[in-house]
Amino acid sequence: MNQRYLLLSTLLVAGTCIAQSSRETRYALQHDDGTVQQAPPAAGTMRDGGDIIFSEDFSNGFAGNNGFGAWTTSGPNGDIWKRTTTGPRGAYTVVTQIIASTSVANGFALFASDSANCDWSSGTPVWPAAPVEWEGALESPVLDLSATPSVMLQWEQRLRWCCQAISPHAVEVSTDGGLTWPTTLEAAAGIATNNDPGTQTRSVMLTAAITADPSQVKFRFKHNPTGAAYHWQIDDVQLVELYSDDMKVEDGYLSQTGDGDEYGRIPADQFEATMLMGSNVTNNGAQPQTNVTVNIDVVGATPFNTSATLPSVDPGVTAPAEVDYTLPLLSNGIYEATFTVSADAPDQVTTNNTFQRNFEVTPNRYSVDGIGIHPAANQTLATLGTSSFTGATDGLILLNYYEVHNPLTVYGIEVALGNTTVAGGYVIASLRDTAAVFATPPAMTTVIAETDPVDITAANVTSGLAQVCFTSPVDLAPNGYFGSISLFSNAGASHIRVVDDLTVPQPGVTSAIYIPNDDVYSNGNAMAVRLITNPSGTACAVGINDREELNGVNIFPSITDGIVNVRTQKPGSYTIEVLDLLGQTVLTTRSNGSAVIDLGNQPEGMYMVRVSTEGVSTVQRVTLN
Repeated sequence: MNQRYLLLSTLLVAGTCIAQSSRETRYALQHDDGTVQQAPPAAGTMRDGGDIIFSEDFSNGFAGNNGFGAWTTSGPNGDIWKRTTTGPRGAYTVVTQIIASTSVANGFALFASDSANCDWSSGTPVWPAAPVEWEGALESPVLDLSATPSVMLQWEQRLRWCCQAISPHAVEVSTDGGLTWPTTLEAAAGIATNNDPGTQTRSVMLTAAITADPSQVKFRFKHNPTGAAYHWQIDDVQLVELYSDDMKVEDGYLSQTGDGDEYGRIPADQFEATMLMGSNVTNNGAQPQTNVTVNIDVVGATPFNTSATLPSVDPGVTAPAEVDYTLPLLSNGIYEATFTVSADAPDQVTTNNTFQRNFEVTPNRYSVDGIGIHPAANQTLATLGTSSFTGATDGLILLNYYEVHNPLTVYGIEVALGNTTVAGGYVIASLRDTAAVFATPPAMTTVIAETDPVDITAANVTSGLAQVCFTSPVDLAPNGYFGSISLFSNAGASHIRVVDDLTVPQPGVTSAIYIPNDDVYSNGNAMAVRLITNPSGTACAVGINDREELNGVNIFPSITDGIVNVRTQKPGSYTIEVLDLLGQTVLTTRSNGSAVIDLGNQPEGMYMVRVSTEGVSTVQRVTLN
């Protein structure tokens, strides 16, 4: 039974806003290795409007380098705001996560919430048992904008937070010199919890917010007391006078399920009849715009086109223009969708009128990620794995949700490995019913199908891929499932990291994790854990995993009350491991040949006995009654 939405939430789709239950939006603190890969922001291309009327690069610290005055801090923890030239540090933050802003070399503003929570007495940051959710703001000087009341605030930032669905980052606006702050604007829209998208340029419209009195304007960057980690970096702040007519495409979405999921690769027979297609568009200009239309042109083997129209969009307003489009029968290939906005008035800034989103129709893979398919300028990648979470060096499970609309045969799981993966660990692939994953507590030993353990070799690390195959093809009926990979690093000696695609924001449990002896969390965005739906050209083509099999080993009896015999045809140095259904090692020993092991003190159930030597291994299953 597909309980993804029944147990966790009912997804309420309004535009691209997806409301989710508290269970679905649980997150775990996540170590970051600073390996975000993104196209660097182009210097000098930040401005979307007309004249720049305020500019700050923090080269003079908070004393200001803007021609108006000094910055101030406020709030109970305002002193956490600092001007710095080095990246953030902390228990869950690394210094390489420094902002890549236009003027980073001469300093930037940093709210280091991770660092502020840590105990540094030993020289190494230690996270506290009860972290503080900080509240502090960085306030601009008072600005007289009477002559230019139609303005946009733009800035460059890099941030990450945990552990709730709503970002603690906001822009607040005052028109009485900072006595009151009646207007709050989002600073991190579209960024998922725990995800570091790298350096971004952000903008908000101030026109409506300063109407009351544009002569006493202040704005501030406020960290609200709903997050204890990790950091917020800000640089190159500008106020830009608006053009009269300027519509901007913020994004584009192509949801094959209509629930917000956007699969990067999908077999043709797994599409629904319709696709939710659209864009969030913003009126960046000073005048209302009428007949705002988003044209969606999709090129590929089976090209198609549609559009969505909004009657009007007022200045500063962002609105979704979308349509449930009835799809033609799509042939295999990569599809490139271009979203273009227009209105009755000619647009004065045409460089922000388009957005691109790609996907692939293929019989070979079903994947949430679109790595290698996205437009290169949009692709943003990170990694997560056995070094990301406390208590997860062995047995961390990464899960991706897949909707199956027509019968589907799965041959294995393909995983894209981060380049900091160390050879020597092993993985186990599984297919799971959503009901088992969302049970209380999660029933992670309940699987539809599971592979034997497969070693991560130096060749896997070099290629960046591991293909883990089921002993026989698995036929899935229409329903919802999780494809998963369990990671084992030999107690941290051989950490495994998997690529996480941050390019397209996904709903809370499209990707998820399970921490051993803990719970399921919504960490991860679009992890590269892919269903192999065509074995041709993969390790699954011959029905085995991409490793050499150890022959000449006999393990018996297959049903036992405790004693298990291991017989080898050739003498040698063998490692014998017994794993439970979560992949956890419950017994390990070494032998020069045959051996007898006793499982009498283990709980009843199925176990995997793994015998290895000189880089080859075999796995056989036994049942303990």
